[in-house]
Amino acid sequence: MALHEIIYVSLATHEMKQAELLALLDQARARNEAHGITGLLMYHRQEFLQLLEGERDEVEALYATICRDPRHQQVYAMWEGPVQTLSFDHWAMGFVSPDEAALRERPGYEGVLSDGLVNAGKGSNGKKILLQLRDDFLRPV
Repeated sequence: MALHEIIYVSLATHEMKQAELLALLDQARARNEAHGITGLLMYHRQEFLQLLEGERDEVEALYATICRDPRHQQVYAMWEGPVQTLSFDHWAMGFVSPDEAALRERPGYEGVLSDGLVNAGKGSNGKKILLQLRDDFLRPV
């Protein structure tokens, strides 16, 4: 099995409310678990930043689905490449959104990126890029 990762950014078609984010997160986790995909999703100021990882065909199929999803516009893959191991193998989808305090109670919410670049994993350039983007992406306006 060839492991693969994609990091993309997109703009939500509208400002997503807490209930929409929770529904999206639950939907993503169920689908990802069924297809062996893990990763991390960040949402802030109507923008998504996501790392998807898993078997190459599954990751590419999910990314193609996201590109067609009516909730997303201006989808852009920032990084795509092979990985030796999964960085988020204990989550179907970790989630970070600094705007929604209630989401902090959900499993996999925030601590996922707190370890920093030192613990990013030698086989994941995507996670290193994601960690480097984290502070800029989540910085308050």
